[in-house]
Amino acid sequence: MAEFKRKPMAAELTAALKAGVRDVPSAIVEEPERAGEGRGPKAPPTVQCNFNLTEELADLIAEEAIKVGGTRRFIARLMKDAGYPVPNADLNPFDNRRRIKRSR
Repeated sequence: MAEFKRKPMAAELTAALKAGVRDVPSAIVEEPERAGEGRGPKAPPTVQCNFNLTEELADLIAEEAIKVGGTRRFIARLMKDAGYPVPNADLNPFDNRRRIKRSR
């Protein structure tokens, strides 16, 4: 019959691990990159805008937004064409969507 062997206690495990890594140097932590250094421009803060409209108008906006690359870009261009001072970040939004790599 096999003899039962007890699991080591937490203190025993800690002591065994400390003995094994006593001579290992501490990790050197590098400072993270600062915003705008090496990664390109950071997107400006945004707020979400929601409103109710008819299905017909929603479909029309969606169709036109597909043509110009997004609803935000479509509405920003309408506002600019109407003479409003629209920030460049809305005319050409920073794209932070994750890209899915598709295998072919």
